[in-house]
Amino acid sequence: MYADLHLHSTYSDGKDTPRELYNLAKNQDIKVVSITDHDTVNGQKAWLAEQIPRDIKIIPGIEISTEINHKMLHILGYYINIFDERLEQFIDAISAEKTETTRLNFENACANNVFSYKWERVLELNEGQPRVSGVHVVKAMETDGYKIPGVDLWDIFYKYFWPENANYISHQTFTGYDAVDIIKAVGGVPVIAHPKSIENDNIVMDLIRHGAQGIEVYHPTHSDEDIKKYLQMAETEKLYVTGGTDWHGEGVISEITHFGMCGLIDDKYPILSL
Repeated sequence: MYADLHLHSTYSDGKDTPRELYNLAKNQDIKVVSITDHDTVNGQKAWLAEQIPRDIKIIPGIEISTEINHKMLHILGYYINIFDERLEQFIDAISAEKTETTRLNFENACANNVFSYKWERVLELNEGQPRVSGVHVVKAMETDGYKIPGVDLWDIFYKYFWPENANYISHQTFTGYDAVDIIKAVGGVPVIAHPKSIENDNIVMDLIRHGAQGIEVYHPTHSDEDIKKYLQMAETEKLYVTGGTDWHGEGVISEITHFGMCGLIDDKYPILSL
């Protein structure tokens, strides 16, 4: 594979440190990567601070996580200025909303006697994590060996912390349009992440009209037909084409069986300003 432009580290909800992501990419002979953690650039800063070898090119990135109509609407941002104060302020605000959304859904599950875990324990086991999601709740429970008889913890995640479920409560006000705006404001290129998950191409087209400049064509959840459709959309709308594994770690997402399974297989399509 030529490039994997969708990776998550321990600085959001991934299992691997930036150094471990480098090692994985090196083993797969991947030439270009981007750490696109949810609503944070701390993984990027750690990569720089650790002076990881430069034989693999890293594109500064982020994945801003919003919702629409009980669906995920995520916007990837590439070549952003990770030190821009406007981005930092935006990240702080959207992270606070996401954490509050998680807390509301956590308390709702407790009120319905789904589990009797403590929110304070979730925060304790995720100290230093500014954006606490349902993934962090499950990981905290796993760390404590907490069990719910007859129920898999990840089933709880999808029932109470996943936007598509009817039980889900949202406290979020930031939109995908806000994400496009902030990415462009800090010098970046906004790209619509895994557009199939939006389940509405009218919204995808509206984001493009609003200023999104690229589309993530290659993603583990995209079928061959999806790839064909989004390639055609990118060509018609003159968009950048990107691709990535959406890697969160071994075994985290069922569709992702191994690191390097998805991305841009060659440099046929321009990867932004490479």
